[in-house]
Amino acid sequence: MKKKKVSNLIVFGIVLLNIIAIVLAIILGLQEKHISTFFQERQTVTFISAVQITLSSLFCLFIFLIKKRVNLESTKKNIFWLINSLVFLLAAIDEYFMLHEGIDGDIATFFFGIKKNPHLDGLTLALYGVTACILFFKFKQEIKKMKQFLPVFYFGGFFFFLSITLDLKSTNEIQIILEESCKLIAVGLLFSGILSIFVEITKKIDIKLKDGITAL
Repeated sequence: MKKKKVSNLIVFGIVLLNIIAIVLAIILGLQEKHISTFFQERQTVTFISAVQITLSSLFCLFIFLIKKRVNLESTKKNIFWLINSLVFLLAAIDEYFMLHEGIDGDIATFFFGIKKNPHLDGLTLALYGVTACILFFKFKQEIKKMKQFLPVFYFGGFFFFLSITLDLKSTNEIQIILEESCKLIAVGLLFSGILSIFVEITKKIDIKLKDGITAL
C-alpha cells in the first residue's frame, strides 16, 4: 500500500506540473499575437517535453546500471532498460532538434514529386509507437513484472496516440495546442512511470543490503 501511495504521488505530481505548464502556456499565448506561440517547436512546451524525455532516458540508464551492479536480473533481461534509454535519448534529440519535422515533406517530394508539405509528421512519430510495441512483445515477461505500473504506461500510450493523430495536418492553432498538450501529458506519464520503477528498485536494493548485513 505504501509503495502504491509513493508511485501515485509521483504520477499525480508530474502530471499536475505538466497541466500547469499547459495552462500557463495558453495564458501567456493569449497575450501574444498567436495563442499557440509557446506550443510551437523549440518553445516552452517542447523544451519541457524534451527535458522529461531526457530524464526518462537517464533513469532507464540508472535502472540498467543498478540492476547490473547488484545482479537483480540477468544481463539478457536487464538489456531492456538499456534499449529504452537509447530510444528515449533519440526521442529527446528528435523532440528538441526537430529531426522528424519535415521528413514527410522530403519523402513526398523524393518519391511522389509533391513539393507542398503534406504535414504528416505524425506518421514519422508513429515509428516510436511501433518501436514501443516491438519492445513490449520482445520483453513482455519482464514488463509483466511491473504490472502495477502498466496502467500509467497504457494511459501514456493513449495520449501519445492522440498526439500522433492530432499531428496529422496540424496547421491550425487549436489543433497544435491539443497535439502538443497530449504529447506533454504522454511524456509526463511515461516519465512518472519510469521514475516510480526507479524508486521501487532502490527500495529493493535497500532491503537486499539490509538482509546481507543481517546475514553477516
